[in-house]
Amino acid sequence: MSDSLPQTTSSAAKTSDSTVGGAGVGDSLYPGFGNSGYDTQHYTLDLNVTDVDTSTLDATTTIEAIATQDLSSFNLDFIGFTIDEIIVNGKPAEFSRDGQELTITPADPLAEGEAFTVAVDYNGAPTQIDSVAFTFPVPTGWVIVDSGNFVLSEPDGAANYYPVNDHPLDRASYTFRVTVPESYEVAANGVLEQTVDNGDSTTYVFEARDPMVSYLTTVNIGSGFNIETSESLSGVPIRNYFAEGLPEEKLAPFDLQPEMLDYFSEIFGPYPFEVYGSVVVDAETGGALETQTLSIFGSDLLDSPTLEETIAHELSHQWFGNEVALADWSDIWLNEGFATYSEGLWIEYSRGDEALDEWVEGQYNEVATRLNQLVSPGEPPADDLFNNGVYSWGALGLHALRLEVGDDSFFDIVQTYYDRFKGGNVKTADLIAVAEEVSGQELVSFFDRWIYSGNLAPLPELGLVFPGTISGSTAGEQLVGSDDADDIIYSYKGNDVVAGGGGNDMLYGEAGNDVLRGDANRPSSGSPVGGNDILYGGAGSDRLGGKGGNDSLYGDEGNDAIWGDNGDDLLRGGRGRDLLYGGKGIDTFVIAPGEGTDVVRDFKLGEDKIGLADGLTFAQLSLGQSGKTALISFENEVLSRVNGVAGSLTSADFVAIA
Repeated sequence: MSDSLPQTTSSAAKTSDSTVGGAGVGDSLYPGFGNSGYDTQHYTLDLNVTDVDTSTLDATTTIEAIATQDLSSFNLDFIGFTIDEIIVNGKPAEFSRDGQELTITPADPLAEGEAFTVAVDYNGAPTQIDSVAFTFPVPTGWVIVDSGNFVLSEPDGAANYYPVNDHPLDRASYTFRVTVPESYEVAANGVLEQTVDNGDSTTYVFEARDPMVSYLTTVNIGSGFNIETSESLSGVPIRNYFAEGLPEEKLAPFDLQPEMLDYFSEIFGPYPFEVYGSVVVDAETGGALETQTLSIFGSDLLDSPTLEETIAHELSHQWFGNEVALADWSDIWLNEGFATYSEGLWIEYSRGDEALDEWVEGQYNEVATRLNQLVSPGEPPADDLFNNGVYSWGALGLHALRLEVGDDSFFDIVQTYYDRFKGGNVKTADLIAVAEEVSGQELVSFFDRWIYSGNLAPLPELGLVFPGTISGSTAGEQLVGSDDADDIIYSYKGNDVVAGGGGNDMLYGEAGNDVLRGDANRPSSGSPVGGNDILYGGAGSDRLGGKGGNDSLYGDEGNDAIWGDNGDDLLRGGRGRDLLYGGKGIDTFVIAPGEGTDVVRDFKLGEDKIGLADGLTFAQLSLGQSGKTALISFENEVLSRVNGVAGSLTSADFVAIA
C-alpha cells in the first residue's frame, strides 16, 4: 500500500487525558524530521528478505523507548510497505498514515517516564526515494542494484526500510536479524554475533551496542563477501567486507585503516566503538558514507586517486558525526569540515608538512574557483545540504583556526570538544565556546568570518588570497581600497590602518589595535559620499569610522571606539567597554547580553534606535536614569549608558536585530 494513503485498524479508542507527540523535532532545515514525546533506547530489526532482486521483506521492527511526556499518541517516520499490525506494550494499537508520518495510538495512554515497547509488523518492498537534501536525484535508504542491496541513508533514508525516529537528536542501540536466501551474505553495523543456517536461508545477527543515529544504520546484501580482519595497535578489531571479484590491488589502501585509527585516536581521543571496518559493494554509489562501525564504499571509488583520503575521511567521522552528533542539520559542516580536515591531518602525518600545505592550497583553490556556486559552511540550503562549502570551506576554517591559535591550542580544542560532547549533540556555538575557553581568545568574529561570511577569507601565512581581495601579510600595514570598486580588505595581526575607498567595502581588522575607515581618509565632516561599508574590528582595541554611506560597524573583542559618521549606520561594540558615536543620519546602536557596557555618546531621541540582539527583548530590560544618562540593564548587567537622554526611553526607541 502506498504510504500516501491512510491506513487504520480500529483496535483502540483515542483518549483525551494525555497529550499528542509531535511530528518533527523542529530542525531548522527539516522541521518534519524526527518526532518528539519519547526517547528511543533500542531497535530490533527482524528483516526477512524473501527476494533479493526486488528486496521483498517480511519484517518486524521492535522499538524500546521511554515517554518524555504523557502520550495519548506518538509518531514514527516510515515510508511505504503494508503494515499488518502494531502492538504497544502487548496490546494492538490504532494507527494512521499521512506521507511518511505514522501516527500510533496505544490502547493505554503512556505516562511521562514510562518505558514502552512498540512492535510494527510490515511487508512489501522498500519504496525507492530521492533525498530532499540534493538538487539532483540521489537514491537514499535501501537501494536495489543488480549485485544485491545496500543502505545509504543520510540524511533521510532510514525510514524507507524501518519505522524510526529519524533525527540525530535521538540515537539508540540496534539488533539486526537479517534473513537472506542461502546464496547471499550480509554485512551490517556492529558485531556479528550469530549465523543461523535455516536450510534454504541464513539469518545473520549483528549487535550494535553503542547508541547510533538512525541515518548511520546500514544493511548490505551481496552474493558473497571476502572478509578480511585485522586489529589496530590500540586493540580495536577491524573487519572489512569486500564484494567478491573486486581487484585485490585496488583494495590495498584499506590496509592503512589500523594505522589511521591509531593516529586519530592519538589526536582526537580513544576510538569510541567496539569495532570498525569498511564494506565495498559491487555497485556505483558516487560516494562513501560513514555508517557507524562499518563505512560503506562503492566499487567506483576504487579508481579514485584520493581513495586513501576518503578512507581517512569516513574513519574520522566515527568521532565527528557519529559519536559527536549534530543537534541540527544546519550545522552539517561540523561533521564534514572535521572529516575533510582529517584528510589533511592524515596527509600531514603520512607525507609531511609540505604535503599538508599543498593540500590546503588545493582546497582553497577549489573553493575560490567555485565560490559563486557555494554557500558558506554555516548556512547550507536545505536542497543542497552537501555542497562543497561544508566540506572544503569548513576544513579551511579549521586550518585557519589552527593558524590563529597555534598547534598546541588547536589540538587541545579538538580533544576538549570531542571529550565534552561525545555521546551528545552539538551546534557551532558549542565549538566556538570550547575554542574560546581553551585558547583564551575571542573567536566569535573569527567564526563569523570563516564559517558564516559569504566571502573567502585569506590565509596570508600560505600566501592564499581570493582574487579581488586585499590582504595584509605583515603587522603594522596601511591598506587602502580603490575609489570605484567594492573591496574586501583583511589586515593581518598587528596594529594596522585599513581604508575602504569609494565602493561598498568590507573591512576586517583581525587581531591588533587597528584603525578602520569605510571611505579612505575623508574627514567625518565632509560631504556624505562613499559606499555602504561593513567593518569588523576583530580582537584588540580598535577605532572604526564609517565615513560616508549607510555602514555597519562591529567592534568585536576589545575596548573600541566607533563612529558611524554620515549615513544611517548600525554600530555594535561587541565584547568590551566601547564608545559609540552615531554621527549624522538615523543610527542603530546594538546591545546584547555578555558584551560589556557600551557608552552611546550622541543618541537622538525619536530618531535613533537601540538594537536588541541575540534574542534580547524589551520586556527583559530594566531602564534607569542617572542625570542625563539613560541606563539599560539586563538582569545584573548594565548593557549601555546612553548619554544626553534626559527623558525616559520607551519601547518605541528599541528594535529587534536578527
